[in-house]
Amino acid sequence: MSAAGLNEVQIGIEALSTSLLKKLNKGTTAIQNLEIMKHCEELGIANISNLILHFPGSDEQDVKETLRSLNYAMMFRPLRVVHFWLGMGSPVWNDPGAYGIRARFNHSYFARLFPSSTARSIRFMIQDYRGDKAVQKGLWQPVKQKVRAWKKAYDELHAAVNPGPILSYRDGPDFLIIRQRIPGKEAVTHRLTGTSRKIYLLCRYHQPLKAILNKFPKFNQEKLVPFLSMMVDKKLMFEENGQYLSLAVRMRYMRGSGVQGFKVE
Repeated sequence: MSAAGLNEVQIGIEALSTSLLKKLNKGTTAIQNLEIMKHCEELGIANISNLILHFPGSDEQDVKETLRSLNYAMMFRPLRVVHFWLGMGSPVWNDPGAYGIRARFNHSYFARLFPSSTARSIRFMIQDYRGDKAVQKGLWQPVKQKVRAWKKAYDELHAAVNPGPILSYRDGPDFLIIRQRIPGKEAVTHRLTGTSRKIYLLCRYHQPLKAILNKFPKFNQEKLVPFLSMMVDKKLMFEENGQYLSLAVRMRYMRGSGVQGFKVE
């Protein structure tokens, strides 16, 4: 798509919590959404997707998962925060009780645009509702703050001339260098060699632990998992339900020094 001239795309991401994505009936997971965000960053395609907040019926688990995912999304273009709105004919509108909605009605904005008789008699696409709005507003406040910090850090790191990606890698014949840029600090570089490099490249597309073990049979789970966990702790990889995704995007050149090396051999 990038080669064909596509430079901006809006993907139906909507959430970075797998539990919330299930409530949204999206059929996707947080790790899949992070993966497509990574690919957009690598291709130089501006991802102008949304992050929906205040979805009725969402809970602390949804917020907790979102905050965790945001820690690993910080190197990609920030999502746009949008507040949930009720659309006529949507799954939530069709089954309000399942989402704690007690009443549905036209949004009050229409009373300002049309005579009162018209605003009452016509069912408009944008609806309003009575439900857990106040609860949702408080619940999602930490996420709003985190996204603001995300945007600030992303803009800061991209303010320089030709700054390059925030998290990138350069692949050699038998080694791989990852460059990790951090706001207000010097860039950190990590060096992977041998099987460590191969594992990282394999996980450019998210992989279940079983697939990684099958690909590298000489390493058992007790030896492989600590390496993967270390990569996750360093925010070089993301893990969800036993699946792993490498987060660095490929680039053609590398700047910086102070290489940190580690491997599973």
